[in-house]
Amino acid sequence: MTVIDLKTGKESSLPENARLSCALGNFDGVHIGHRELLLEAAKKNGGANTSAVWTFRVHPSLCRHIPSVKILTSVEQKLELFAQAGIEYAILEDFENVCDLSPEAFAKELLINKLGVCHTICGFNFSFGKKASGNAEMLKTFFAECGKEASIIPTCTLDGETVSSSLIREKIESGDMEHAQKLLGHPFSIYLPVTEGRKLGRTIGIPTINQVFPENYAIPRFGVYACRCHVDGGVYFGIANVGVRPTIIETIKNTNCETHILDYSGYLYGKKIRVDFCKFIREEVKFPSVDALASEIRRNIEEIRKYFGI
Repeated sequence: MTVIDLKTGKESSLPENARLSCALGNFDGVHIGHRELLLEAAKKNGGANTSAVWTFRVHPSLCRHIPSVKILTSVEQKLELFAQAGIEYAILEDFENVCDLSPEAFAKELLINKLGVCHTICGFNFSFGKKASGNAEMLKTFFAECGKEASIIPTCTLDGETVSSSLIREKIESGDMEHAQKLLGHPFSIYLPVTEGRKLGRTIGIPTINQVFPENYAIPRFGVYACRCHVDGGVYFGIANVGVRPTIIETIKNTNCETHILDYSGYLYGKKIRVDFCKFIREEVKFPSVDALASEIRRNIEEIRKYFGI
């Protein structure tokens, strides 16, 4: 998949005579509802010869400094999931570049004239244009006026629940990773660099990697999780603690994910590692001693081995 980053100019032009079937949206989480849009774009209906996604490089809530919205997926994770759905081009836009466009200008000047979109796909609740004054039906009207097509994907439900990024955040924040995975269609994961820690794990025979959650990320319920770790093309099982490590550190500014990767040995500092959260095991607890903490971690590891059948 080719990435067109309109901020940096990377791969800044589409192929000559490209006619896009283009899905629109924030795609936070790239959940099973979003996937319906992506699969429709990949069909290349309406005379299209190229599939694409148009989305924001940075979530609009972050651009507008709305602290209550926590993102579910990084840009790198989104791009990987787009490619898995068969999308050929990902167009990353800056919110500031389009926030003042009228709905008509967004549809006709940007999508149709500039990008060559001949078939667009959006969700039923899609909004666009200045002050989010455009909606899905308006988009369909503007495209029809230009002899183009627009498809509106209806509400996605699963077991009677409306699938949404907000609902998934609730499940993650409560530690219900198995429910979140059903709604996402893939595990909730982090893809963050490994940072230096206190190296206490080495002294008790349970070495760990540390990854610090950015302030704008959705943070799982503090506690211990069974997880999968993706390292240099390999997949390993692990035990991850999300929280502030109260047994070891009195105060901490940012939430930390500390993971022991089972049956792995290697130098990972500075590398970006993907950790998939699979099942909540227990709450984070302040133990009376490091020895008590180590004993509980070993018990949790055995529980996790049974969970994964290893």
